Amino acid sequence: MPLAHRSFPVLALLAALALASPASIRAAPITADAGGPIAPADIMALRDMRDVELSPDGKTILFTVQAQIATFNPEQRTIYSVPSDGRAPARRFVTSAGADDTPRWSPDGRAVAFVSDRKNPLASASPTGLAFNSDLDPADRISVSPRQLWLIARDGGEALPLTALPSDIGGFAWSPDGRQIAFLTSDPDSASEKADRAAKRDWVEMDTTRHTTRLWILDLASHAARRVSPANVNVADFAWSPDGKRMAVRMVDSGAINDLFYHARVALLDLATGAIGKPLIDHAADAPAWSPDGNTLLAPVIRTPGFIGLGVRLYDLRTDTLTALADDHPGLFTQARWAPDGRSILALSFEQTRSRLVRIARDGRVTRLAALDGEASDLTLSRDGRRIAVALSSPDRPADVWTIDGGTAHPITTINPQVAAWKLGQVRQVGWTNSRDGKPVYGVLVTPPGYVAGTPIKTVVQVHGGPEWAWWSGWLGSWHEWAQMLATHGYAVLLPNPRGSDGQGTAFARAVGNDWGGMDYQDVLDGVDMLVAQKIADPARLGIGGWSYGGFMAAWAVTHGDRFKAAVVGAGPTDMAAMARITDTPDFTTGYFGEPSAHLAELDRTSSVRLLERVTTPVLVLHGEQDTRVPVTLGLEFYRGLKLLGKPAEMVRYPREPHWFHEVEHQADIQRRVLAWFDGHL
Repeated sequence: MPLAHRSFPVLALLAALALASPASIRAAPITADAGGPIAPADIMALRDMRDVELSPDGKTILFTVQAQIATFNPEQRTIYSVPSDGRAPARRFVTSAGADDTPRWSPDGRAVAFVSDRKNPLASASPTGLAFNSDLDPADRISVSPRQLWLIARDGGEALPLTALPSDIGGFAWSPDGRQIAFLTSDPDSASEKADRAAKRDWVEMDTTRHTTRLWILDLASHAARRVSPANVNVADFAWSPDGKRMAVRMVDSGAINDLFYHARVALLDLATGAIGKPLIDHAADAPAWSPDGNTLLAPVIRTPGFIGLGVRLYDLRTDTLTALADDHPGLFTQARWAPDGRSILALSFEQTRSRLVRIARDGRVTRLAALDGEASDLTLSRDGRRIAVALSSPDRPADVWTIDGGTAHPITTINPQVAAWKLGQVRQVGWTNSRDGKPVYGVLVTPPGYVAGTPIKTVVQVHGGPEWAWWSGWLGSWHEWAQMLATHGYAVLLPNPRGSDGQGTAFARAVGNDWGGMDYQDVLDGVDMLVAQKIADPARLGIGGWSYGGFMAAWAVTHGDRFKAAVVGAGPTDMAAMARITDTPDFTTGYFGEPSAHLAELDRTSSVRLLERVTTPVLVLHGEQDTRVPVTLGLEFYRGLKLLGKPAEMVRYPREPHWFHEVEHQADIQRRVLAWFDGHL
């Protein structure tokens, strides 16, 4: 269950004052910009970036900046451009009052297509809401959804709309010859569906698919668009063959997120007939990629049902064979890309607490090309492979665009320049061994600015989501990453990667199967013991918290002793038997524990809600009301059970929020409450 800016200063200050004591409001606090501790308002002013895209000639990098860190789909996003040699600062390339994102270069590098929700002149120009020829039924041509395809020249200028469809545009890709663009969009409501909704006949039939996401192809010369995938198949991702004659698609049978996560498969689509071939790669986790010669498909896969860890698979179309690459590698592969010569694959590998750039040979040998100080994503290559760029967060700055040359990474943007003036906590990787079986465990330690070694201080353990996820030796400041904020307020923060985490290979990630709260919890406790022995952590002032699986671990800790004096349970699955049956990703829990009816005893043994009478620690429960991954009833059950027993507990529910929070004020409030809770009890 892993989760992947600018607030209003006056509102943030008023909210902070509401939590403060009278003595604390006599003088205005020193801001982080002026050398003071980091406040939630400082975190909410940070910008985030993604969508890094190198031009075919390797000279220019496009990327998207959004005004809210660690958030999916904020209301405002802007596309920037920067020379890949870093000799000029980044500049706005495409901008509007709303959201512009997903820039993609044409094959010749002369134009850029992107998605935008800006005002679309095609919508008003056409009485049907569609200004190009298409095979939509007339009844569908009623309204235009905001997120549509646009086109702009490499040198900038006026952007031109390409589509005006009733549903948002999803993924898209240029054809190899640059004459067509394929894109995804869902079928719109039919006239009868609209009538039903207006009449409030809006009941929901579970596990049924109402709208299929289909593949379309737009011809740029004729402005004609046609649907090419069948109506009974949801297409999640796709890739043109190098000759432009075939399409590899990642597809699922329904629109359910569980199917998308765990049951997607790759097959070939006949562009002329719409026929789908046999499944070639099962459990595909992302878009397939064709080798330059068109003979082999590359795809990442879910390696075991219920887990998120990725494996790299090659399917040879000539021999009809599937090959697994480097399954024994002690790290997690992401962002796998064919090298231009087709002889190997470039990928990012997350190992222990840092990312590396690696090369994977076709025989599975892995060569490390560059060590990256932090967490990297969005690997992109020039056409000849000589220029490589990534998005990378490092210990002293949130994500920027970095280029990799000769095994060394260099930042070429400074998206959050204010951070350079902040007094930050020191971030370093730490390691220890489990006291019961001797297995090595890694994590990240953040200590306050100016911390003097050997001085025991208040300490918070923050456990990551997952369990298959990991903390990184990079930037640790967002609404759900509290380490830098807490460190600047005098805390040591331990961020452990216990078994079940990424970074030490598949066996380590699988080791928590049917054992949540067992050896993984021992891994965490041994990390705390290490800090106590090194006189970093004050054993009388220990706190614990986290989100999702981190919330599970916080709840588990307070039901298994009184070592921690304060706990924050964020969106935690505290009743695993209920979780297994009400989550929107049931394959997740069955992957760890098996089918619920056959394993109720094991699920109950890992349910902290069964042990509430043991709790003496003050607990703060935080949960989004629209969370379908870990439904809010699980947080409410834990909180209400504690209150009925007279235990010290508080709970805050956040309207409209799913498992991963979106709204600025809610994200700021999470941080304010976390800081106030630990300050009040430690």
